Amino acid sequence: MTQINFTWWAAAFICGLGGGLAGSRLTAAPIRAEVPPVVITSELRLTDDTGRTRLLLTLMRGKPRLFMLDEAGEYRLEMGLGETGEPHIWLRDQDGAAKVQVVLTPKGLPAFRLADHQGQERATLGLSDSGHPTMILRDENGRDRLALWRDARDSGLALASRQGHPVAALSASEDDHPRLIFFDAQGRASLTVE
Repeated sequence: MTQINFTWWAAAFICGLGGGLAGSRLTAAPIRAEVPPVVITSELRLTDDTGRTRLLLTLMRGKPRLFMLDEAGEYRLEMGLGETGEPHIWLRDQDGAAKVQVVLTPKGLPAFRLADHQGQERATLGLSDSGHPTMILRDENGRDRLALWRDARDSGLALASRQGHPVAALSASEDDHPRLIFFDAQGRASLTVE
């Protein structure tokens, strides 16, 4: 009888010890999340199922640049930093020409630029150094031909000749006093109507 009790007691002890050890293994140590390793590279490419690069992250003249490419391999969207660290976004056409540019100037002012099919900048919407809105329309040669502005003192519209000289300007001051100025061929005010 003593032999049976000792065997039963020994078996219960071993089972209890084994269960306790197994339970402590399951609950005692917290599960650690795997931290992915840091990847250091000068260029990263994402490719589609056919192996064509569709996204490119690289450095250009030491500045980061992100490109998204279409099926033909043309850059269609580009984001990056300029020479002094100002951010740019370019939207490009199917030939890779930048048609829309959204930038912050080196002074931190926003600008929105539109280009024609030749890549010539034709329209700019932005803020002046004092933070007031301006819009400039240009001809096919890149010369300013029409400008709209609003500043602390007045609002206005200015027209320029093909040579880039002012032709006429219409403005209205804060007290709604309008003024029309005509300019001569050299760009000097020749007639003012108030």
